[in-house]
Amino acid sequence: MPRIVDKKEKAVRIGSAAITVFRRLGYHRTRMVDIAEAAGIGKGTLYEYFRNKDEILRFEFERYFAAFQSGAAAAGAEADSPGNRLLSLVHFAVEHVTEWEDHCAVYVDYFGSARSDGEAAFSLSNIYAQIEDVIRLVIDEGQASGEIDGALDPGATAELLVSDFEGVVLHGVFAKRRRKAESLRPTALRLITNGIFVDPLLDGLAAKSEDESVKGTR
Repeated sequence: MPRIVDKKEKAVRIGSAAITVFRRLGYHRTRMVDIAEAAGIGKGTLYEYFRNKDEILRFEFERYFAAFQSGAAAAGAEADSPGNRLLSLVHFAVEHVTEWEDHCAVYVDYFGSARSDGEAAFSLSNIYAQIEDVIRLVIDEGQASGEIDGALDPGATAELLVSDFEGVVLHGVFAKRRRKAESLRPTALRLITNGIFVDPLLDGLAAKSEDESVKGTR
């Protein structure tokens, strides 16, 4: 009986191998044959799944953000208030960066080069707009419930929080961050509670999250 090949699973294996090569060699220096060798397949087989490097990177880009969107939704669904939902999203975002570190590094390399070499094959704009919309909605809900400072501009606050997230990614890639991303979480939560929440007692949310973070690293 011929072996049944799970094409989706194999595409993921190829994409994961490609990300490893992209990070090691740089996106623009990587050849399709390099990816085929890393994936343990022939070049002809590789072309049965992807026509070029851009298509592979787009595939991995979509996997990265699909995982982000589903994970963020799950994190938010478990929270019992807008404040907790916002902190849960911060928790998840840091975990996501840690889990998908190679992808983050490749995207920084790819989009940084695209600015000088020409247009990128795809854009992050729509994805970031969706993420900002989710955060803005949480802030709106928090302001309505009295948890979050009503003087804050929800859109500007959401944009700054996403920028902070991006800063963690960029710092990790360019400055070769000395501390693990998850170790930044307690401080990030403290800064958010002090700068966004109305009730000082909400610092307890950050303290609780910090305890959970410490337990998770043991």
